[in-house]
Amino acid sequence: MRYRLMDILACPICKAFPLELLVLEASKGEPKRREKVGCELYCVYNGGMIGELRRPDLVRDCEVCFSYELREASLSCPNCGRWYPVMDSIPHMLPDELRKESEDLRFLERYKDRLPEKVVRRGLPFHL
Repeated sequence: MRYRLMDILACPICKAFPLELLVLEASKGEPKRREKVGCELYCVYNGGMIGELRRPDLVRDCEVCFSYELREASLSCPNCGRWYPVMDSIPHMLPDELRKESEDLRFLERYKDRLPEKVVRRGLPFHL
């Protein structure tokens, strides 16, 4: 998953946008292609809505941002309290009834010391 995806991801349950991102493992390389356009609404790399980010080096930051691959991460919804793991660079954003409890609990157990307390102890649909 790339940071850029956060510009379009919303909670599949309550539709809240933007989601909160906590990167657990990332790798940096060369961008796969030269991107001409950055994020449209929300830039998680710089931490804000595009209209509020008035930095002259914002476009230069896009090149750096595009070079990161997020391998393990946690997405959480500030509205409904649900969380979604990113595993092997793939966001797992399924409805509650389609999620695999054992897989989600393994993810929580593995990263419990690095995840926010609200995800580990109170996150929906599963928590420790």
